[in-house]
Amino acid sequence: MGGMEAAPAAERRERLWQTNIYLAMLLFLYSEAFLFGSLFWAYYFLKFKTPVWPPEGVELETGLMSASTAVLLLSSGTMQASIMAIRRGSQRGLVLGLVATMLLGSAFLGIKVWDWFHLPFRPWDHAYGSVFYTLTAFHGAHVLGGLLVLAALLVRALRRLFSPDRHLAVEVGGLYWHFVDLVWLGVFSTLFIIR
Repeated sequence: MGGMEAAPAAERRERLWQTNIYLAMLLFLYSEAFLFGSLFWAYYFLKFKTPVWPPEGVELETGLMSASTAVLLLSSGTMQASIMAIRRGSQRGLVLGLVATMLLGSAFLGIKVWDWFHLPFRPWDHAYGSVFYTLTAFHGAHVLGGLLVLAALLVRALRRLFSPDRHLAVEVGGLYWHFVDLVWLGVFSTLFIIR
């Protein structure tokens, strides 16, 4: 009888643990949203207080960044596909989805780094340069962090440590990756569309 009572208690502890991890990630993402919100606030404050914004000579590669935005949004789709795959029990789908997401995320980051080295201004040239590089570098750091999370998930997936019943880490990793993509939409809209 004691064994039967222990099983439901263990299941309750497991559900509580999963809820706490998911909640911890949500709280972390809320704090990150405040960080990016303060960067957006700084951008728009400077925009409305500066007579010419962006400064003369600032030309951004909108076409290339639009393409990289599409790449990053596609990576959200592949991440979601990997989550759906492991929910169905497909180890192969999980691995393929994670690899595709990492390749797309790496391509996005590579394009962003290339862009930084080819822009006609630097962070120290003016306030626009400072806020532009800060916004894009913070986002780039979050993409890099997401790629590291995905790499860790891939290692675990290759060891077949996930199943339809045990894949919380994939769900939480996906939540982070979707957040990174959502933030980029704000950064892209601010810097390349609204300007």
